[in-house]
Amino acid sequence: MALNRLTPLRAAVLVLAGMLAGATAAHAGEYPQRVASMNLCTDSMLFELARPEQIVSVTTLSRDPDVSYFAARSRNVHVNRGLAEEVIVLRPDLILTGVHTANGANDLLRRLGFNVLAFEPALDLETFRVSFRRLATALGANAKAERLLATMEQQLERNRRRAPSPRPTAIIYRPNGFSPGFRSLANDMLVAAGFRNLAQDLDIEYGGFVALEKLVVAAPNFVLLDANPRRSPALADAILIHPALLKQRNPERLRRIEIAEKYWTCGGTFIAEAVEQLASLATH
Repeated sequence: MALNRLTPLRAAVLVLAGMLAGATAAHAGEYPQRVASMNLCTDSMLFELARPEQIVSVTTLSRDPDVSYFAARSRNVHVNRGLAEEVIVLRPDLILTGVHTANGANDLLRRLGFNVLAFEPALDLETFRVSFRRLATALGANAKAERLLATMEQQLERNRRRAPSPRPTAIIYRPNGFSPGFRSLANDMLVAAGFRNLAQDLDIEYGGFVALEKLVVAAPNFVLLDANPRRSPALADAILIHPALLKQRNPERLRRIEIAEKYWTCGGTFIAEAVEQLASLATH
């Protein structure tokens, strides 16, 4: 994004940002005291690892209780929509983003001298652990991160040990019939809870669409649906209330589980909480 293509106001703000970034850089070598996040999933990790006074801004999505585990905590934090000029005036000494979102803003912030830390999406638990530790190192919160991860691992391992044999099959079913694949954070959650992801049988690797007819024929033991359907009606949701899912002749053959989307939208140690809920169903 070139400065000569911006409005005069935005250009002035960005020029000022360069001055602010220079002032921020003077504190290089210290742990950041003013951190802004421009991605929902970095919001989440920031809430887990940072002190409240370190967080100067998170995304507007962080206030949505359907997708954000920390919606309540975000109410008292300044929010942004992923625009560079929204965060630079806050004088952050660290800005968190995703590698695939707001790339124009990311590049501009770096050119202006801001410290930008971009994260890959957590496609599995191991990627989340790596990102969590990376942020902890940047914040000087390594000990806290290890405590949180250790507690999560203990909970996950406890549920892995009590997994039934054979494992019941399950599928996460989203609007338009989308389902996370067997290489996904959601899959790791299912496996840790004692299920086998039907996506493995359907050869869905990272995610794909499953026709309702195909799902019914495959007959998984459980179908996981969002516990908080959208407040606004959408055609994409029509498949989720189809009679084939609502009124099975044999409800023990295809059981519905409703679990909040906030548990698998982003990586977090709170995943262990969702696994605990699911594991109790897998064993009954």
